[in-house]
Amino acid sequence: MRLIKLVHFLSLDVVLGSLAFQALLHQILLGEMPTWAEQISLACSVWGIYLIDRMIDRKKEASSDERHVFQTQHIPMIKIILLFLGLLGVFSLRELPVGLIYFGICLCLAMLIYWLFWYYGVWNRILGSKELATAFLYTLGVGASTFYRIPGTMWALFLGLGLFLLVIQNLAMFTMWELSQNNQALAYVFSWKRILIGVEVLFLVLLLVVLFYGDKKIAFLPFAITFAIQTWIHYFSKDKQGSRMWGELAYCSPILYFAYEFFSK
Repeated sequence: MRLIKLVHFLSLDVVLGSLAFQALLHQILLGEMPTWAEQISLACSVWGIYLIDRMIDRKKEASSDERHVFQTQHIPMIKIILLFLGLLGVFSLRELPVGLIYFGICLCLAMLIYWLFWYYGVWNRILGSKELATAFLYTLGVGASTFYRIPGTMWALFLGLGLFLLVIQNLAMFTMWELSQNNQALAYVFSWKRILIGVEVLFLVLLLVVLFYGDKKIAFLPFAITFAIQTWIHYFSKDKQGSRMWGELAYCSPILYFAYEFFSK
């Protein structure tokens, strides 16, 4: 249990979930697994971004949960990790296709704009804008090595939209909880409640569309499992802070899809 908490404090659970969904999208849409360079570049990017996010949080005093406290206590180690990730990420560029590198550069520029908007409070002017941008960039990042190689098919749209809605659900759920814990205005809490329920309804509609019209229904199983875990946390978990770790680990659900594919052969 202590090891799982350490993984959560370092945001490695987010990295594992990102790699799992990257592999799932590759397998479903391309019929192959991502290369080691594609996996390393994604892992370095996601881990580095989340660690930098925590640093910005600390500077803005936006949060003080266990993850932020842990990283505050280990700032030298976090800086060493970021340096290592930067070097490893640059090394992986040697093996990446040119098209993916250009796609990644565009995402990096979008990420810099995102951080500037966050640091200077632009996101605070429109409710939910930061979370929408986070989910959009996360979805593009996880699917980058797949999306740049395929045309905009309906199945790719379903999968991308499914991942986007899952991330919004996660962010909305814990944002709403943090606001209620910090005694924020009830109007904001109720607004997030409506957003969260709306996202859950949209995901259920998408799930029904996939069940009736999709030709690879089993491929959507990890999305449904992740949604079920997050929905359970939303409606039934009394310890939202303690459940955050399981909410992040839920994104490792594609492992069950690969297990099914392996044992069904």
